Amino acid sequence: MKLNLYCVSDKYIKYLMQFDNRIYDNKEDLRTYKRKYVGIVLTINGFNYYIPMSSPKKSDYIDYEKKIIRNDTKTIIRIHNGGRLYGTLRISNMIPVPITELEPYILSDEKDLKYKQVILGELRYINNNSDKIVKYAKIVYNQKVKNIDVGYIKNTVDFKLLEEKLNEWNNK
Repeated sequence: MKLNLYCVSDKYIKYLMQFDNRIYDNKEDLRTYKRKYVGIVLTINGFNYYIPMSSPKKSDYIDYEKKIIRNDTKTIIRIHNGGRLYGTLRISNMIPVPITELEPYILSDEKDLKYKQVILGELRYINNNSDKIVKYAKIVYNQKVKNIDVGYIKNTVDFKLLEEKLNEWNNK
């Protein structure tokens, strides 16, 4: 399965943030080059779910100095290749998004060559691991919807509430 990169409109992110404080802010006022967060989109329960990507953090390493990368969890997939950590996919922060609020990220339009190389590395990893990403996203979704008592589920956005809010958005 080939996955592509997308951005979500600032207006829609602001709308959803009213209902769940775990939604990643597009940081409209703090962007470098007006760059929004990028992520991938897949279909779960008939909805387009956007999984945001995040920059690497020290907490993504077992040993930051030696650059030993932690293993993936169901909610955080670490995007890496050849010992280099490019970023993470935050499944616990995925959100349902109407197609009208998704904008394809056009790699050829990227002017920052260093960032373009990072995105290429991330996209290569994502497409080589798309089955795992989809599997983990569906597991987390189902565990949250069924209110399974797993520690990481408590820190996951409320998918059902956000699906309701998406439907309200569409009906406006």
